Amino acid sequence: MPRKPLVKSNQSKNDYKQILAKLATFLKQAERGADAESEDFADLSYSMEKLARKFLADEDQQKAAAYFKLAVNNLKQFAQLKHDQAQELNLNLSAGQTYALLGLMDEAVESYEQALKLSSTLSDHKAHARTLRQLGNLKLRQSQWQEAIACFEHSNKICQENGEPLDEAYALNSLAAAYFHTAAWRKMENACEHARALAESMSDDDLTACVYNNLGAMHNLHGQWDKALAAFQKSLPLFEKLGDRRGLAETYNNMATAYRDKELWHESGKCYAKSLQLAREAGDVVIEAQVSLNRVELYLLMHDLEMAEKQCQIALRAFHGLNHKAGEADACRLLGVVYTRKENWGLARKYLDEALQLNNQFGNRLGLAETHKSQAEYWQEKGNKKSALKHLQNAVEHYQALKAHREIRKLERLIDEIKAAEKNRSRGN
Repeated sequence: MPRKPLVKSNQSKNDYKQILAKLATFLKQAERGADAESEDFADLSYSMEKLARKFLADEDQQKAAAYFKLAVNNLKQFAQLKHDQAQELNLNLSAGQTYALLGLMDEAVESYEQALKLSSTLSDHKAHARTLRQLGNLKLRQSQWQEAIACFEHSNKICQENGEPLDEAYALNSLAAAYFHTAAWRKMENACEHARALAESMSDDDLTACVYNNLGAMHNLHGQWDKALAAFQKSLPLFEKLGDRRGLAETYNNMATAYRDKELWHESGKCYAKSLQLAREAGDVVIEAQVSLNRVELYLLMHDLEMAEKQCQIALRAFHGLNHKAGEADACRLLGVVYTRKENWGLARKYLDEALQLNNQFGNRLGLAETHKSQAEYWQEKGNKKSALKHLQNAVEHYQALKAHREIRKLERLIDEIKAAEKNRSRGN
């Protein structure tokens, strides 16, 4: 165990050496009048931000986790001395949830895997199903969609076999969230409807609210804003009744996005502010990062590039620290858009390429569609219509898989406009 920090430290020193070497080279060039917009400057700025992203995340995690790890290890030793496997099981489950909140994914996975072994040994089917669901939620955060679906399906099967309708409904709701990311809309709707029926039959307000939140998110993506807002309005009073700040934060965040897409910016801003406040009160850093990132889109619409850049940097570091790859990719994409509109071409290209790489790595359809659209904006602003058209066509293909008809229509109109402009230019020549 003591070797792990040493390896990371040596790697960090090497990272510093590489960047210091780049900085020294650039300073020499600056003495000779190098351009601040040069490729070397963009490369240096990007490298320094990536290093800061990693170090700040590591530092925050270490501060937050040091005492908690010590307490968990002491409690585990106590449970093992007493040969109390049930207590050890509960400890691993709760520790896994806390590690996940702190962004310590390796420790969270280790705790959940230990809980799975103990629940199997104790033949505790309910705990086994719940642990699988928590592990699936972790996989969702890491953009490992198929692994998440496998966990949720296994959890659901155990609940059905052992007559646990409430846990079955929660597993179905988690499955619906995973289906959202894989654009399996029919499966998502079926899972939501089944979960809602089970929740309402047991008068479980919390689960009912979660289901409506999922349905609203799906309607939002399809451009059905009124349907989305109607679903969110069903969630809000239920979460308020329960005093569920996390649920309220998620719902206000989703509502803000619907209002933003309807171009109701004042309502959108109010909902984002409310969501951010509730996320902080709930101590949920994932929702807080998501709200920060969603606000970037609003600032871009309002042409406030300075605030957009600031919020992007906050979200990027938070998602990196949480190992939330989908969030990190989207933050990179939006930083690319910000720098495109600032005409900082070198940095824009760096972040857009990183976003594309991350989304390809995890097969994130929505992320790929949006990144290709942002790449198209970059190339269009640079005057390269051929590259812009290529990325627009790639974006359309991904949106078609998502059945995002509103986006498809918008991009097809843009493709036609670019082609017509190019044809007219050719005739003029």
